[in-house]
Amino acid sequence: MGRAIRFRLRASAKRTLQELDRLLDDAYGAPEADLDNKADPLDEAVYMVLSFQTDLDRFRSVWDELRAAFPAWDSLAQAPLGRVVKTLRVGGLQEQKARTIKKLLKATKQETGSYSLDVLRDMEDDEAERFLTRLPGLSWKAARCVLLYSLGRDAFPVDGNTFRIFKRAGVLGRGSVYRRRGLHDGLQDAVEASRRKPFHINLVVDGQGTCLPRRPLCSSCPARSICPMCGVPADITSSARGDRSIDSCAVTVSRKSVRA
Repeated sequence: MGRAIRFRLRASAKRTLQELDRLLDDAYGAPEADLDNKADPLDEAVYMVLSFQTDLDRFRSVWDELRAAFPAWDSLAQAPLGRVVKTLRVGGLQEQKARTIKKLLKATKQETGSYSLDVLRDMEDDEAERFLTRLPGLSWKAARCVLLYSLGRDAFPVDGNTFRIFKRAGVLGRGSVYRRRGLHDGLQDAVEASRRKPFHINLVVDGQGTCLPRRPLCSSCPARSICPMCGVPADITSSARGDRSIDSCAVTVSRKSVRA
């Protein structure tokens, strides 16, 4: 395995992180049911594949269609690829996702002897995460969603919503790179274990409904009082906060290497 540089937040960025957690929780209250994550780890793994580059409403709808068409995972594993692709069409990237899901199910059966990931329940967090990230289609984020929602572990998944909000709020610097293990580990370390699940839920809710990728609704954001709106179009920032100057926040990177 390679080695990663773990991000270490400056004290000011960590204070912003904590205040962001408080403000979002006051506004949303961590509505877990709204995200519809799955208690079964294999269900959650497939759900994460469906979520790739798709908004919440669409991949929840695709999930319902998928399970209606294939009530058991063995039936999907044995189904023609074209039938699976057709079922996933409304969610986009249907061919890629169909192939990935079939590969994921095949690998799961090879590793566990069944279409189940219940073996993870007896593993420690690190072992379970390594197991998951070896499966087709599962990133660190997806693995930590399985750990968090299906296994009840104190994981903090960093998804696209979290990354976008943290950059705009100045928790992360503008040059931060999503696909770096050190960033995911460093942010998980920065959030108290008891706050990881509610904070993650609130970030997803805010990212899906307010801190949108292209035209964020900054004027109605519960965190607008602390957010410097880094990288947000000027017309939006002007509307949300007038001509107030924006200070850049940054993070420092610990040069202490850690295992990826």
